[in-house]
This record gives sequence, C-alpha cells and structure tokens, in this order.
Amino acid sequence: MLQPFMKPDFAVKHSRKTLGVFAVLLPLAVAAQNVTDVGSRKQLFIDHKFIESSEGIHLAMNAPHQTREKILVTDQPWERDGWVASYSTVIQENGKIRMWYQMSAGKAGPRQNPPMMAVGYAESTDGIHFKKPVLGLVDRDGSRQNNLVLPPDLNLMTVGGSTVWRDDNPNCPPEARYKSWMKIYPKPGSGIKGPHRVFISPDGMRWKMDERSVTGLRAADTQPSWFWDPRVGRYIGYSREWVRRGVGYGARMASYNESDDMIHWDSPEMSLELDERDMAAGKVERLDLRTADVHGENIVATKAQGAEAVRTGEDQVLTPTMPLDYYGPGVFPYEGVYLALSPIFYHWRMEGRESWPDTSDLHLSVSRDGLHFTRPESRRPFLSTGPDGSFDSKWIYPVLRPVRMGDEIWIYYFGTNRDHGNRLDALAEKQMHAISRSILRVDGFVSADADYEGGTFLTPPLRFTGSRLELNINTGAGGSAKVEILSESGRRMDGFSFHEADEINANRVRQVVTWRGKSDVSALAGKAIRLRLRMRSAKLYAFQFTS
Repeated sequence: MLQPFMKPDFAVKHSRKTLGVFAVLLPLAVAAQNVTDVGSRKQLFIDHKFIESSEGIHLAMNAPHQTREKILVTDQPWERDGWVASYSTVIQENGKIRMWYQMSAGKAGPRQNPPMMAVGYAESTDGIHFKKPVLGLVDRDGSRQNNLVLPPDLNLMTVGGSTVWRDDNPNCPPEARYKSWMKIYPKPGSGIKGPHRVFISPDGMRWKMDERSVTGLRAADTQPSWFWDPRVGRYIGYSREWVRRGVGYGARMASYNESDDMIHWDSPEMSLELDERDMAAGKVERLDLRTADVHGENIVATKAQGAEAVRTGEDQVLTPTMPLDYYGPGVFPYEGVYLALSPIFYHWRMEGRESWPDTSDLHLSVSRDGLHFTRPESRRPFLSTGPDGSFDSKWIYPVLRPVRMGDEIWIYYFGTNRDHGNRLDALAEKQMHAISRSILRVDGFVSADADYEGGTFLTPPLRFTGSRLELNINTGAGGSAKVEILSESGRRMDGFSFHEADEINANRVRQVVTWRGKSDVSALAGKAIRLRLRMRSAKLYAFQFTS
C-alpha cells in the first residue's frame, strides 16, 4: 500500500566519514537537528536518508533474476495475425493477477503503425499461467469471440501506450474506478481528436472514452505513468517528451505533471533526464591518420571513417545525436517512495561502422518526492536483454507495475528479438514477442551493503511507534550484523548497546532484532533515538518498527 512520504534526500555519495566509527557522543549541533518520524512504516535504503555517517558501507542496486520464460504470447485463434507489443500493465487484486496487454496486427508500411493496435485482457491465479477469457466486447473483423477490451470500437481508432490502473482517489466514482490514459490514432472520418484521451471503466473490462481531450501537457508520447498521490492530494502523471535542439530529433526524456481530474494537467517539470554520465556512450573521435585528409593545419576525417555518416533506413533517430533516450517513464509508488523502471533506448554509432545498436534495457531510478530522481550506484541495467538469438535479445520494456507474491516482487516485462528499427536478430530463426517475468526479494531494489571486512553506519535521529525492530537483511553464510540504539545525542542506552546486542546471521525479510534475547523496545517509542549498525558481508534492504 502507498505510505505517507518522507522529505526528499538528494545525497549521492556512497560513503561518509563525518563521525568516527567508535564515537559515543555526537556534537550537540548535530543532535539538535530535526527528528524523522518513521512511525511504524517500512523504511527503504534507496539513498542516504537513513545513513548520516558511515564507514565501509555503500549502496548497491540489486538486479532481479530474469526467468526468461514466455508467460504470455499471442496463441489464440483471434490473435493468429498478431503479436504482443511493448505497452502493458498489471494489477493484483482479489486473488488474481490481471494483465492488460498491447496486441498489434497487420502489416505496417514504412514509418507507420500496424493497422490494428488494441488492448487484450488476461488473468492468472498464480502469476505464471494466464487465461484469456472470451469477453464478447469488441468487434474485430466481424467477430466478438476475443479478449479485446480497448478501444471499444476498432472502426473508430487504434490505440497505443495504454496504462490501465485502478484509481485510488477516495472520491473517485465507482463507474470510473479503472482508468486508462493512452494515445489514440483516430480512423479517417471518425470525428475523434487525439492524441491523448482517458478511458474509464467500473471493472477494467467495459470501457468508454471520456469526451474531454487531455490538455496541459507540453508534449506526450509512448506509455505514460499515472496514479493518485495522497501526499499532494492530486493525480501525478509522467509522460515522455521529445526534447529537440537544432536539427535532428534530439532526445527523449520524461516529465512530471499534476492534475485534479487526469484531463487538465499542470505544474510540468522535467523529471527523468539525461545527464553528463549518459554521454559517455557518445562517439569518441579516433582517426586513422593513414587515410585522413590534411588541409593545411587541419586533419579531416574521411567519409570512410564515419565522419559524415547519417542515419538512414526505417528508424527515426539521427546520428550523431544523444547516444541514448529515456524511452518511457515507468514510475510507480512503493512503500512511501517513488521508483521508476525506465526503458533506456540506445542508438550510439559504432566506431568505424555505419551501424548502431537499436536496443533497450531497463534502468532503476529512485525518488522520495516523485520529482527528483537519481539512479543508484552505476549505470548498469536493472533488467537486461537476453542472449543473442533469444526472444528478448533486442528490446525489453516494463509491464507496469510490479506485484507482490509472498516475500518476492515479480516484475513482468515485454521482450522481442526485433530492434527499434524492426531489424530481426541475426541469430534468430523467426520473429518472437512475449511477456516474461523477473523475481526480486521484497524491498530488494537497493540495499546498504558491507563487505567481508565490515562496516558501520549511524542513522539520523528517529522517532518510532511499536514494540520491536525488524530488518530485511541477508548476511549470507559468513556475514553478521548487530544493532545498537543510542539516544538522540549519541549516548549508549542500557539494554540496547552493542555489548548486549545479539549477533544476527540470517537471510530474512522480517528479522527481529534482540538484545540478550529480548526484543521489546516499546519503552523507547515516541522518543528521539538513533540506530547504529555494524555489519559484515551483509545486505540491509529495509527496517521497520512493528507491534
């Protein structure tokens, strides 16, 4: 469930040594800072918010295990000429995993969309085996024997980038409990205007289009993200923008927007942007002087070395240009923070060749205010494309949002062996498209890690409710952890020091912390305290005070 949000923290350093590891007292000026009320809410280590000082501790992004099983493909009679496409969403409710997936069909012309783009519905009780019920709602080629739900009338439009989510606004009327914000492509003579419209439904099956056009967006493209945010009491929406500079197509980024009704949007800000580190994939000029032309004091690269190579063919991205794009926002709330699983589209030019990658993987971004995002650790992908020749070798895209299955987070994703320019993997025997899944430890997106040599960190002042402290921690076989509770000023407290703390050697998502066998911390509830942890060969994902 969405939890109240804490103040943003924009620290990016991985290690701080502002305090000695064995310090007992803190400077009074530090102790007088504001106390963070954590209540009984789970707190994640997505950044340094709960690491005021440390030694031997660093933040690590944890990539999920990708099963690469083909969970959902086009396998029904009415899908014989179709394929699963990038834009899908999933909701977990009433004991079911409900998936709305993009299905496209027909032969597209150069730089044109397929003639049929729609949304099909599937559901599962175990999250692996999905059924596609015949719903009888949408007519396609004279038959309603299919599982299509959007658009309600294929004679009027096709659709793309659909984001189906349940509206958690407490004032949302029942007939609009489910919404889909999407891009529409009206058919000639339909009289319908795009490009973006909102559809509403009481059950996620029977839909109708809101008669109002979506306004206020500077630009909007591909699959948006949206949700009701109780922290601001408004809808939050993220849309992809084309940022154009001079000639060429520039770069894709994602913007933050707010709305009271999902129709009229305001307060736009760029949220997921490229930075200097992203430019590291740009072309580096290396010349072969044996073939370069010399003009006075100038050395000029010849066309054979790629200096004048310009992108041609079916794709839309010119080179040289930005080496990568945010292809979609992929933002969702999780345990009081905001996370983004963003597809990154790569199109840097290969040195010495008039060729380029045209591929996508997924990157993780984190935020505490929903506006300012950072990418933890390095720029390595959170989810990667598969081996050459596999079904997901060229392009992957998130299925929003992740779902909780026991003590695991399942992240579904779309994969194909065709790249953005529609080129088939050279090792592939045929075109393949499918939805698969990846598995992550619950809360496991980012962790505070200590190597085998050990590390220590101290939290800022906290105030909690509850009677015991639980950690989501993995020490492996040879690691350990201890927890000490200090006063706000840094003094040790009888019964809660390192000397009395029981050593933890465990891999649990709810490990109870004890001191000489006792876990009761209720005497400290409501008071300003600090936690200090010593860890060795351990990963700490989250902490929570519970009753």
